[in-house]
Amino acid sequence: MVILFILFAGFWVWYEYTYSMDTVIPFEMNDPNLETKVLIASQGSRFKDSLVQRILRYYDKDSIYFKVIDAYTLFTVNINKWDAILIINSWEYASPPRNVKKFIKNHPHQTDKLIILSTVGSYNMVLKDVDMISGESIIEKIPQYTDIIIQRLDKIIK
Repeated sequence: MVILFILFAGFWVWYEYTYSMDTVIPFEMNDPNLETKVLIASQGSRFKDSLVQRILRYYDKDSIYFKVIDAYTLFTVNINKWDAILIINSWEYASPPRNVKKFIKNHPHQTDKLIILSTVGSYNMVLKDVDMISGESIIEKIPQYTDIIIQRLDKIIK
């Protein structure tokens, strides 16, 4: 029994170290008094951080206020303050994390503001009435995902 517990604990530590996401330190780009406001809720990883930076670089000269937060703090978000919300996170077992699922459920009439990129390694993930992009966290695909997100974000904010 003790050996089984040690094996389980060892596996759990390995899994958390290997697959857990870093925490995103919140930051802002541009003046919060600008008319157009976009929230990016992400998890921290090399792929996700690089994707967020490319998106922000693309809009660097535009009059758009961006705020980047950790996806696990979505419960603090007042959706009415944002023109668009981009959620970038990993799904496990083909299901969104509980906080993302609850956020969507709590705002059923504002899903047109949402764009979700889930890194699940599958290209057929969907949520009813939500703009969904799913794929793998492959660094070389960041330009492709950036283009897709920018096209969809432009449809919402422009």
